Amino acid sequence: MTTLTPAKIAQLRALMSAMPAALSARIVDATASGDEAMGQLLAACTKSAEAYARERFFAPLAPLSLDPAHARPSLAHIPPAMLDTVWRWLDEILAPEIAADMRKRCANPLMPADTRAEDLLRADASARITRAIETVKDDPRAHKQLRHRLGVSDFRAVRDLATILRAAPVLREALADIPLSISELDEELSQTLRDRYDEACGKDPDAGVWLLYLVMARLVRPWAILRVFEKIVRRDDDFLLSRTDVAAIGDALLEDAAFHVSGFAGIPSSVETAQEMAAALTQFATVTVGMSREIGIRKDGGWGRQIMALRQRASTQMEAIHGAALTQLDKTVPDPHKHLPARLKLTGDALEAATERMEVFCVFLRLTRDDASRAAVGGAHAAVLDRISQRVDMASEVLLAQMRSSPGDGLLTERAAVLARLMNAFGQQESAAVFLRRAAAARAA
Repeated sequence: MTTLTPAKIAQLRALMSAMPAALSARIVDATASGDEAMGQLLAACTKSAEAYARERFFAPLAPLSLDPAHARPSLAHIPPAMLDTVWRWLDEILAPEIAADMRKRCANPLMPADTRAEDLLRADASARITRAIETVKDDPRAHKQLRHRLGVSDFRAVRDLATILRAAPVLREALADIPLSISELDEELSQTLRDRYDEACGKDPDAGVWLLYLVMARLVRPWAILRVFEKIVRRDDDFLLSRTDVAAIGDALLEDAAFHVSGFAGIPSSVETAQEMAAALTQFATVTVGMSREIGIRKDGGWGRQIMALRQRASTQMEAIHGAALTQLDKTVPDPHKHLPARLKLTGDALEAATERMEVFCVFLRLTRDDASRAAVGGAHAAVLDRISQRVDMASEVLLAQMRSSPGDGLLTERAAVLARLMNAFGQQESAAVFLRRAAAARAA
């Protein structure tokens, strides 16, 4: 395999790139399970030669370079668009020989990477990036032009990119034998990471914080990084933590929490949206509660005040959803003990549309039942759940009585189907089944 010609590799790349992404991913996985080298080749050939060279060059940044549209900010600190832009800048102006050298090294995906040589390229690129930014510091026009070229409002993320490129060897050494996915950050691993942090800072003072970022990216529960954080600063609250050099980690967690809050802003419009919004609420609750539990964050501390503000924002958003849900409830399942004008009694397509809308609310409210209290909206959430359940229960009993007296009324049967659907959306499948059996019996009476 190591003797594949460039032409053969190009043909294989054309074949893999022509396949749907899901299919090519399955082929790569299946192949790699039997032949690691072949799997490596096929994985490389799912990308263009240029994309593969760029990806390998920026490999040290990969865990922090996810798409910000889908990933929390701590995983999208240096987004893919920035990597593309910086690569073009290097290739076209800053260091074309570095880009050319990297392409040459990546020409045959089966050839093992010369990590040391590639790290030297990264360090060279880092120095040039830093120097270019420093050069325009006192020239407003050049400063603006470079920001425009890189598509940034300031150079912070670009500087961070350069720092990680330069510190890549130190970070790689510090992460050696640390699990790629950490489900539980126990005392032993926390101490190991604290020691690795100290060692990394000793070799490169800028490497420490990025080591924590990269470890956080591997944590199933990212806020657990505060266990390491606490060992580093040797404090057990945020009164001084937020004033240390590694305060960026706590700030990153709060940015993640704000990202999750944005995930359940607005009103759910479909079951899929309701599920996504519910997941965002769960993530928000786990991050903020996790931070508070890990180091006992004070309400009057810097982070504590931000958490309180985020919880207030979450509460306001949930109030809007609760209000919309109750409004929809009155349209879909009116109070049977109150007079409702005939023009407001929905049937047919109008009732179907209203039911679908109410199902969305039921799904969201059910999925967020356990996390609402952790997001500081528990009391209001429970009240809304109770009101909907009571309305459905009351309407079902009234409807059964009506069906017994008018067994052939098709509108009553339509209403019974609506109530059963809402019970199912609430996760009350057994109650829905019992209700439908009682409704069938009432019709047959």
